[in-house]
Amino acid sequence: MFQVERILGLPVLLESGKSVGKIKDLWFDEFWRLVGIVLDRYTRSGLFRKLSKIVYWKDIVHLGEDALLIRNGAAVASINGNELLRTFHSGVVRLKDMPVYTIEGQYLGKVSDVYFRPSEGTQIVGYELTDGFLADVLEGRRKLILPEAPDKMTLDNDAILVPASYERILTREPTRKVTGEDG
Repeated sequence: MFQVERILGLPVLLESGKSVGKIKDLWFDEFWRLVGIVLDRYTRSGLFRKLSKIVYWKDIVHLGEDALLIRNGAAVASINGNELLRTFHSGVVRLKDMPVYTIEGQYLGKVSDVYFRPSEGTQIVGYELTDGFLADVLEGRRKLILPEAPDKMTLDNDAILVPASYERILTREPTRKVTGEDG
């Protein structure tokens, strides 16, 4: 499983070793499946229009802990920024900081990170939720790893709605106390 926050900023390399940029964001389709990555570089189209450079997920050879490898330079495409509607943190509809509620109206937190299993395609398999900075420091963030078939979950442009039973599968990641001592 990989976390989106951990891959943002990773270098994107061709199989030859040449760098084509760094991962700036992730791009999703209307069903919130991962379509590709957005690079931190742009191309110009005309005098004022900037086009975002992207790599479709199908063109990625390997996603490692320290870099992302793509087949060749032809895998890098340019797209109008207006077409990047759903992204993790920079599009018109952002998954980061999206509120999560149960269908009974109970607030569970805001999305701070997203989990994927690269071997199983591009579907989101879990969320890391935050209750705010202070709660994160004192109590830790909560993970919502989705069941195998999250059929009753709704992910729209403004909020994520989950069954009330999902509150029971939230796990809290403990915070580490800083003592100033090693060990």
